[in-house]
Amino acid sequence: MEAKVIAAASDILGYSVDASSSLSDIGSLKILQIIMALDEEGISVPLEKIAKVKSVGDIIAFAEVE
Repeated sequence: MEAKVIAAASDILGYSVDASSSLSDIGSLKILQIIMALDEEGISVPLEKIAKVKSVGDIIAFAEVE
């Protein structure tokens, strides 16, 4: 699952990221795009946790496989 999160984030952001990459400098729209792409892969992030996402690692920690 971690690899899918990193791949989706890298694809949407247009540059390579890893689990420690900060997302604080990108807009919330990009974070939502990453989360929507993961949802298509069967990985969901609870809505109440989306506002707490500050890094790729946060997405990995909050993600749940459906």
